[in-house]
Amino acid sequence: MERTERSTPCRRADFDGCLGMDCTVVFSWGNLGLNLIPGGILWVIQAVMRRNMPAKPNGLYGYRTPRSMASQAAWDYANQRAVDLMAWGSWPTLAAAVPCALYLDAEVAQGVLYGAMTVFCLVPLMVVERELARGNYKQDVPGKFGGG
Repeated sequence: MERTERSTPCRRADFDGCLGMDCTVVFSWGNLGLNLIPGGILWVIQAVMRRNMPAKPNGLYGYRTPRSMASQAAWDYANQRAVDLMAWGSWPTLAAAVPCALYLDAEVAQGVLYGAMTVFCLVPLMVVERELARGNYKQDVPGKFGGG
């Protein structure tokens, strides 16, 4: 029986022999380092904002939208909620760096991870604006999003 060579779409691993432990995986520390950048950026942004949360509505720093700047309660809620959602999105992006480094070409992996970073930057905007429109910031719900 003759074995035919098949190439996978990502050209990284031969999945034909995976059950027989005949897989070939190409790994590069440099590629892993590059793949960690999008998740790392998200994590650093949320960590800096969490540590230096803006106290009053301003036009320079914080979650700045007309709804969030309407009152102090809305401002506090929006900034805390946006930081919590961004932190929630940074961990899957960081975790996805390893499989992307193992199984995807560098260009594809970067596209996937920077796309995920963009999504996890936009999700807080959509979620927080919807919650502000519904008036969720007026309710004091302890522990709802990481608060005490």
